[in-house]
Amino acid sequence: MQQNSIYKIILIIISIALIIVLVHKSNNQIQQQSDSEKVTIKVSNKQKSNPEEITPKVGIKQKLESERLTTKAWIKESDEKKKLFSEIFNSSSEQNLIDPQTILQTASFMIQETDEFDPKLINFVRSLIHKPSGKQLNLDNKNKKDFSQIGQSHYMDSLLGKITNGFFVEAGGYTGEGFSNTLFFELERQWTGILIEPVPSLHSIIVSKNRNIYSINACIAKKHPIVSKFIRASDSALSGRLSEMSQGHSNRVGRQFDIIYVPCFSLNTILKAIDVNKVDYFSLDVEGGEWDVLSSLDLKNIDFRSFSIEHNGETQRRDQMRDYLINNNYKVPKMDGQDLYSIKNNL
Repeated sequence: MQQNSIYKIILIIISIALIIVLVHKSNNQIQQQSDSEKVTIKVSNKQKSNPEEITPKVGIKQKLESERLTTKAWIKESDEKKKLFSEIFNSSSEQNLIDPQTILQTASFMIQETDEFDPKLINFVRSLIHKPSGKQLNLDNKNKKDFSQIGQSHYMDSLLGKITNGFFVEAGGYTGEGFSNTLFFELERQWTGILIEPVPSLHSIIVSKNRNIYSINACIAKKHPIVSKFIRASDSALSGRLSEMSQGHSNRVGRQFDIIYVPCFSLNTILKAIDVNKVDYFSLDVEGGEWDVLSSLDLKNIDFRSFSIEHNGETQRRDQMRDYLINNNYKVPKMDGQDLYSIKNNL
């Protein structure tokens, strides 16, 4: 028992040190950008490595040693440690809305490269999920039915044959009302589902809407849990994962933004946490990370019946996702300038 406790303490210390390395590096980069009076975000859709994430692939031990942040060094309290620790969890008003223990525990799972179906991980993710409210809806526009941006809800409703009592997943939940591709199904077809939103203040708004859904303040990882760097525009609700954001979206975010470190879990983990193995409609809009999410799905063990996936006119990415779906027994009846729509061949 004592040995297990010591092991857990060591993992937490390593997690703290690792996050500090990332934030310290990030702060240096931001300072350099400020000195040049220009913030430039460079994103490559073909980039395979991901320097903006805390990732075990670079070698935890080597990274810590290169920064001279060994486990032993962080056992002793110091003013420098307190200062850097404070920088992590007080980097922005958005960051203050995320429980530091959530970040530390996610980092611990990340360091161990915990399997996405590990029972301890699933229990942890389950503890982060907000359950359906059971309360009366609290919408700003009570008379509206289709809240989607360009009619995605009505098209998908027709494609699915107006079925009732289905289950949806919406990645990029925003406020849970504005631009929602799923609220129509809840109001008009008696569906439920889960909304996944990485920006904590937006997730708080989702919770305040009292929707009959699950929700989680997180982003979607490929497989293992990670802590990922997000930015959010200071003067708007635009946000995105820095390593995956399209150039057009990063330009819209602009020069003034907040940095948020967000826990990320695979969709397979999230669905397992709520015992769901059938998804009637998956609305995927994560500003550039759609391919990574789509290609990580467990299509053999989870029945995804249909998709609408944003591509924002990036034809190479759109065609890659279209071909992948076709090769996995889906048809793609429609692609417009913004979204790709897909449904299983046998439906």
